[in-house]
Amino acid sequence: MMEQMSRIATVTDIRKVDDKRFCLFVDYEPFSSVYASDIRRLHLACDGEIEWSKLEEFRRDYLFKRAMNKAVNSIKFSDKCEYDIRQKLKDLYYDEEIVDQTIDKLKSYGYIDDYRYACGYVRRNSAKKGIRVIRFELQAKHIGQDIIDLAVEDSDISDESDRITYILQKKYTVEELTEKRDKVYAYMYSKGFDRRKVSECIRNIVSDIT
Repeated sequence: MMEQMSRIATVTDIRKVDDKRFCLFVDYEPFSSVYASDIRRLHLACDGEIEWSKLEEFRRDYLFKRAMNKAVNSIKFSDKCEYDIRQKLKDLYYDEEIVDQTIDKLKSYGYIDDYRYACGYVRRNSAKKGIRVIRFELQAKHIGQDIIDLAVEDSDISDESDRITYILQKKYTVEELTEKRDKVYAYMYSKGFDRRKVSECIRNIVSDIT
């Protein structure tokens, strides 16, 4: 540890990100996003040298607090899963160590809970999407299969047939349900609904009308 803290690093790039921020590259690796005030405070310059101890102090005193503020402000507007926060912080050029520390702290506060997020996602989307697509979208968020299974089981959503019937009646006329079934099947399948259940619902709708 002492060897790492005393060694000298090289600032290999200070790349502008937007009107306020720059991405600091140290030894050719992105270290973090920084502001002009940080550049002045640390006396940073391309091809200049800096002690690792100063970078670690900067990480401890500034970067972690900033990452926490960015994450908490994001969560204020809507619930986020762990993957969402990780991606946001990585997009802001926070390194893996800061990201991990921030995620751990947010979890300890209960600000991030993938099970809670998955339950909310299922409830919000079940009226317009089938479980198959909802599962796929949650998997794309890197949420574990066991969490997804539990969220689907615990979300207490209505029978899928009711949702299929509602969508069919709202989107299609009886004539379209009878004459353009392939188009209807393709649309409903893209929304994650089972073809067999869609077929049953179409038959029930048509039989009720006729």
